[in-house]
Amino acid sequence: MLSGRVAIVTGAGRGIGRAHALRLAAYGARVVVNDAGVTPTGSASAERPADDTVAAIRAAGGAAVADVSDVGSLAAGDRLVELALATWGRLDVVINNAGIGRPRMVFNLEEADWDEVIRVHLTGTFAVTRAACRCWRDAARAADGTTYGRLLNTASGLLIAGGAGQSNYVAAKAGIAAFSEAVASEMAPYGVSVNVLMPAALTRLSGAGWRMTPTASAPFDDTDPAHVAELACYLASPAAGWISGQTFRVRGATIEHVAGWQSMRALKRDDRPWTAAELALEMPRLFGAGSKPAVKPPPGWQRS
Repeated sequence: MLSGRVAIVTGAGRGIGRAHALRLAAYGARVVVNDAGVTPTGSASAERPADDTVAAIRAAGGAAVADVSDVGSLAAGDRLVELALATWGRLDVVINNAGIGRPRMVFNLEEADWDEVIRVHLTGTFAVTRAACRCWRDAARAADGTTYGRLLNTASGLLIAGGAGQSNYVAAKAGIAAFSEAVASEMAPYGVSVNVLMPAALTRLSGAGWRMTPTASAPFDDTDPAHVAELACYLASPAAGWISGQTFRVRGATIEHVAGWQSMRALKRDDRPWTAAELALEMPRLFGAGSKPAVKPPPGWQRS
């Protein structure tokens, strides 16, 4: 499906990013494997998981190179794209997956916790996206038409389920989702598709260190990141060129098309604007008969 293509995957040393890189290579892509080797909270470490992923790809007969840049800067995004071009002369696929987590309730968040999560997730996605889109724009102009480009950005199902204790993380992921929709519109004239993944899998960042044992009623581990990677490989392939500006939540064998930012019911009249007193009576109509919007604490949550 991806023979001869060149892909960049950020955060590809472990977890979902590693699964993306391995499956892309299995389908024939050559992969720039990026991972800074930091801890789950973003602290420096001596580990180089990007090298491990590259070794696994090469052992299976694929082609890959490692990059250990921290993607949260424009310079790092430029370097990643330059590495792909210098190594293989082209760029076809980018999967922005790098991320860290610093979960805290909002009243306990420090400025550094907010800044670092936003920088790695949202600014990192922007940095690599900008460099890749410049590359694809130039290729389309040189061809006097369009080019091949597949951009996949990573959001989170917490945007749907709620993210108590994860307000910095969820803010970054919401920014990525909105950013991706705008970039999809910008890059459509160049033939580049842009989509968003909301993956659900057990990874180091989710704090899980176990895997499900298959049973007769559950014959496969639906928390395995490899299942997310299969959707990514499809969206990166020529077969998915007709899909852009869309978001997909995936867990195991369940793939959901997520449509956000939609207007629901409306209060409208033409003769005059609403007053606050009138809205006190009319606002429940926006939520259906007899219903009220509610934000509930997650299971086990206790006020502190």
